[in-house]
Amino acid sequence: MIAAGSLEFALSRMQARLSRRPSEGTWAAIEEARSLVPIYDAVRGTSLERLLAALPPEPDLPDVDRAARTAWSRTVAEAASWMPSEWSAALAWCDSAADPSPSATPHPTLLPSLSHPEWRSRWPPGEDDPGLDELARRFRDHLARFRIAPVHEADALRRGFEERLLAIFRRRPVQAAAAFAWLSLAALDLERLRGEIERRIAFPEARIAA
Repeated sequence: MIAAGSLEFALSRMQARLSRRPSEGTWAAIEEARSLVPIYDAVRGTSLERLLAALPPEPDLPDVDRAARTAWSRTVAEAASWMPSEWSAALAWCDSAADPSPSATPHPTLLPSLSHPEWRSRWPPGEDDPGLDELARRFRDHLARFRIAPVHEADALRRGFEERLLAIFRRRPVQAAAAFAWLSLAALDLERLRGEIERRIAFPEARIAA
């Protein structure tokens, strides 16, 4: 049996969670839904149920954002419970909602960019993982492209970024880089669902393109 608190244990659990990511068919059903109920139905049984569990019966926009951040905090805490303790500081930094300062402004994304030097400063002493360097570079390159891309290219850029994160996860199955790639995918999925739910609440009469 693989012991908890090891990379092997953490990545076996993350692989199981990855198998429950929404499929393209599920995302298509979500995007075509004209109200919240079909979205909720499509999400059940997937890795995104955690966001639904944090929503009140009739959510408003702040409720949806809070639910996404709660789901993210729980995801990071779960990852920390699986990972070796020396990664606790780097994992804690990933939870942008964990800042207890009353004046703290919520980060617009659930996961701050892993190209940030503060994340690197929280790696275990002496850690030198080329996979982590690659992950940081992927974040930097994606954000540089995304900031200047036309709106109509956003979906393609996101899909390409997800594919590169999946490649890191699969190529480095027992390295810390895979764990942070999985967390990155989890954050992207939560943000995407948050956006779909918020869109239905903000524009209830809008026609959803089929």
